[in-house]
Amino acid sequence: MNNKITCHHCNSSSFKKNGNTNRVQRYLCKSCKRTFSSNGERYDKSIKEQAIKMYLNNVGIRKTALLLKVSPPSVLQWIKKAGRDVAFKLSVASNEIKDNVPDVIEMDEIFTYVKKNSKGLSSGLLILGNKVALFPITLAKE
Repeated sequence: MNNKITCHHCNSSSFKKNGNTNRVQRYLCKSCKRTFSSNGERYDKSIKEQAIKMYLNNVGIRKTALLLKVSPPSVLQWIKKAGRDVAFKLSVASNEIKDNVPDVIEMDEIFTYVKKNSKGLSSGLLILGNKVALFPITLAKE
């Protein structure tokens, strides 16, 4: 088998031929059991990144799809995947930081905002060097 081809879903190199569609070879991944073709992904990475940037700048899914000439379900799928990727990276970073959290953190702006606008538990981003994690903020009773 051609070692250059990998599964587009899980990057596994363990797959078998699974027929063809319009003269394009199809494969079945032995790891994730999904099919993929030999001609690569349908849309470039740059199109997907542009769709996510548009979404983050409050452009609607249908408008994004129209401007990029892709389908709305594709745009929605890319946004959901980006969200899962960010959540995974945050959880990994959070687990790495848990053991090294300092005892005292100075948070003037966050504390003022939380004190004025919150009655319960809040959270913020804790940045230690090049690691970032969600950090719970509780107000100490004065």
